[in-house]
Amino acid sequence: MSIQVAPSRARGSGGDILPGVAKSRKPAGGRTRYGLTKENGLPFYKQIQHLIRHRIANGEYQPGTQIPSENELCQQLSVSRTTLREALRELTRDHLLVKIQGKGTYVALNPPKLLAPVKYTGFMEDLIERVRRLTVTHAEIVKAPATADLKSLLALGAGETEVTLIRRLRHVDNEPFSYTLNYLPSHIGNRIRSKDLYALPLNQILQEDLKIPILRARETVEAAPADPEVAQRLDIPLLYPVMHMKRVMYTSNDRPLELVETYYRADKYHYTVQLLRVKRNGKWTWTTEVETSA
Repeated sequence: MSIQVAPSRARGSGGDILPGVAKSRKPAGGRTRYGLTKENGLPFYKQIQHLIRHRIANGEYQPGTQIPSENELCQQLSVSRTTLREALRELTRDHLLVKIQGKGTYVALNPPKLLAPVKYTGFMEDLIERVRRLTVTHAEIVKAPATADLKSLLALGAGETEVTLIRRLRHVDNEPFSYTLNYLPSHIGNRIRSKDLYALPLNQILQEDLKIPILRARETVEAAPADPEVAQRLDIPLLYPVMHMKRVMYTSNDRPLELVETYYRADKYHYTVQLLRVKRNGKWTWTTEVETSA
């Protein structure tokens, strides 16, 4: 396989620079804490893959540039050459890296991109469009205790001690992308079949099959460290950063219907808000248009 390289006159510290190739820039601030750990049960080569993917995604390793040598990476990460090569082989197979015999390993000029953005212009249609791009690889329905927080968020009655919990794992390009937890009052959750969750978005089941209107939602987005369950489901290191999205859905009479918590792999998801200047009642103000992509 041949590869074009990005022209540059820059030189990196340590090692020769190939003509026309820049060493990938190092993160500001000197030393980096790499975070490889045995505690989460994820093999080191998988953790290295996630680390390199993250460096490519955030621009630390630029397309067409040479990544650090195997010796440098082994020293940085305190791993064996065998472990490192296993990680690099999979990244090469996924077309993120290109190995040139006798020269080194480079970031592909056109590494796989995030999916095209989904714009939130109409509520239900946009949510369905987003989840249709993904593949549900695991879905289960269980009962969970109705904690004080759930009782408050879902406005449950005093006698409601359990809720229905739906767990779903979605993949994109054969890799874990998102892990979703849906909490529903039992009288609604009891009417949902797990086999339907592999083919249809839950919101579509609620609206079209169960005839429950979804009128509005309140959503909070935050960065969070992956706990053991999330790390295992998304195949990422423990405490690896994820995007945590929490949404409360409302139905008729502004009654809470569902709590949704979704954890997205940070190397495969971004969330953008465009601010549009509009004039309302003679005054200029801002309106928003949200885009997300996998």
